[in-house]
Amino acid sequence: MTRWTIGARHIAIIATVLAVMLIASLLVVARVTSGNYGASASPYRPNPRAASTPEPGGQAASAARGPMRAEPPTRQRAYDGPEGTQRVTGTPSMSLTFDDGPSQYTDEVLDLLDKHGIKATFCVIGSQVRSHAAQMRRIVAEGHTLCNHTWNHDFQLAERTPEQIVKDLVRTNDAIHTVVPNAKVHYFRNPGGNFNHRTVSVAQNLGMVPLHWSIDSRDWETKDAKKICDLVEANAHPGAVVLLHDGGGDRRETTKALKKLLPFLKARYDLVAMP
Repeated sequence: MTRWTIGARHIAIIATVLAVMLIASLLVVARVTSGNYGASASPYRPNPRAASTPEPGGQAASAARGPMRAEPPTRQRAYDGPEGTQRVTGTPSMSLTFDDGPSQYTDEVLDLLDKHGIKATFCVIGSQVRSHAAQMRRIVAEGHTLCNHTWNHDFQLAERTPEQIVKDLVRTNDAIHTVVPNAKVHYFRNPGGNFNHRTVSVAQNLGMVPLHWSIDSRDWETKDAKKICDLVEANAHPGAVVLLHDGGGDRRETTKALKKLLPFLKARYDLVAMP
């Protein structure tokens, strides 16, 4: 009988051949797998033009469109102002806001609002609160909303450090609560509307909504009651937040304008204080 013997050299050759065959098989499998599933291995990045640029003769691609939300047709996106601030009420109702008080003109503004049964929002300066404590108590007692408008109307507040911004806003809230201890301060308005990510973040962390506006009456600029009325009336729309002033200067033309403006707006819109 013939006996077959395999030496070490033959074993090495056979092992090498088997290894080469195994590697070749793995490469083939890897190529097939990559061809079939490679597209789903990386995160989806929609074409930035897909949602806004229609294909020739067709509609815009819908792959990048976000989920639809069932909202009433009259609902507006509230947080669409600078840096994510709120600039509309989010409902068909309109809201009047008064900045830079309390002052010697606040009582007359409150008298006019009370006469027409209208609630508003008062963005108050912290350094003026104690000297106008009676007006502050009246604002709260008559059902109006309070808004933090910083300690001393610092136009450069957005340039301060987060720590300085916190100190300013907390100091203002503390002054308000010294006069009206149980009052809620739901909103914050940056002087001049100069919001940035720091002031917005600090306000939100302190539990306040950063409040911008959608109609500027420019009563801080013009001293003509008719121009104030004409501007607001021409731009009035459902959901608007209107910027007016009860402080920060001579507001006699503003109060004069309100005598015509309030009945005009009330006849056409639901006027509410910010909630």
